[in-house]
Amino acid sequence: MTTLKKTAALGASALMALGGVGATFATVATADAQQPDAPAATAEHAVSSETVMVKPVQVAGEFAFTQTEVASNEYLSRMIGEASKYLCNAQTMAANEGTAAEDWTFAVRGAVKNPESLSLAEFRDSGHAKTLVMGCTCMGNPVDGQATANAEVTGIPLQDLFEMVQPEAGANTVVFTSADGYEVALPLSYVVQRYSAIVFAVNDAPLVESVGGMNQLWLGSTPASYFARDIVAVEFQERQTPPPSPTSDEARAELQNLPNIGVLYGGEVR
Repeated sequence: MTTLKKTAALGASALMALGGVGATFATVATADAQQPDAPAATAEHAVSSETVMVKPVQVAGEFAFTQTEVASNEYLSRMIGEASKYLCNAQTMAANEGTAAEDWTFAVRGAVKNPESLSLAEFRDSGHAKTLVMGCTCMGNPVDGQATANAEVTGIPLQDLFEMVQPEAGANTVVFTSADGYEVALPLSYVVQRYSAIVFAVNDAPLVESVGGMNQLWLGSTPASYFARDIVAVEFQERQTPPPSPTSDEARAELQNLPNIGVLYGGEVR
């Protein structure tokens, strides 16, 4: 094993011990390290690259997140609910004390053929409420990854909502407005390509018992920094330029402070 390969293997093994990962870990050595007397790489003497597989005999630790498990409301409240008070654009709970979730009303308006203003209970009774397991990951997820969870959520699928109000042909943006005036604007195409819902219950209990609030926007494959809470309006708009997709470089550039760090093999931190 060349010097570079040994460094890659040691770096990978050290990281696995730190992270508590018991699966096979692979690193890629970009080139064979040349010995002092080794000839320089030429067309006749090409530098090769290969994958080094590292299989630790024993690794101690626990996974902070298991994909097949559904988190309890107590866990969600402790690991995500507290953080979401500051990171999920939802500090309107105090103003909503005494309001039952099913009595909460929000309007669907803008560039639609059938504007609506209904309570969560009316949506539920109309047969549009659905229950399924969705994931939630806080944008401020710590290094140990515990602010990530699966939950059984009950809410109004946005796809059903769109079919009910029928957006106009030119609509390309959907804006979700919270009770305190906070807005989340997304490309309509981004939302319809994912399973997303306005959630009002988690694990068969009101939202206030887990992440707080009367309702919360949950977007599939999207960090929870977009999960606006206590929504009072959903508005469809026709804009000359839709807002950037959450997965785009432009949207990421708007996030000035990222609390996470990434650790690369070999000990480099960035």
